[in-house]
Amino acid sequence: MKKFLFLLAILVSVPVFADDEVVTLDGMTEPQWQDFAPPAFVDVQEPKGLGKLNETASYWYQRKTDFESSIKECRDMEDSDAKFSCYQEVKVKQYQKNSEYNAKIEAQEMAGRGPQEMYDRTDTMLPIGNYLNNFTRFQPNELH
Repeated sequence: MKKFLFLLAILVSVPVFADDEVVTLDGMTEPQWQDFAPPAFVDVQEPKGLGKLNETASYWYQRKTDFESSIKECRDMEDSDAKFSCYQEVKVKQYQKNSEYNAKIEAQEMAGRGPQEMYDRTDTMLPIGNYLNNFTRFQPNELH
């Protein structure tokens, strides 16, 4: 029984060490997927069944596979300078994709909220709106 528990403990701990391994080459670290993905999608798996309807999971899975293939291409390079520039290029592309994704999400949120005028407190479409705007500008000594 003790041997079984010992082997089980060893087998459980091996994947933990493999996931935390960071490849370094002359002070250069390899980009990691968790640096670019939201925490919920770091370990994203291929959506199957009804999960294929989840566009967000599909998007992050596709990005993860593209990222991993790019990293593999960089690893296969022999020259360390070329490898370094390849890693930098992967980082730049991922940051650009994150910026584009965030802009897309923000645009969708703005579209779902409706026109900005609905949320503007200084709206003058209503007659009372202009009165309230002017009222806040009065000084206490101006009110008689």
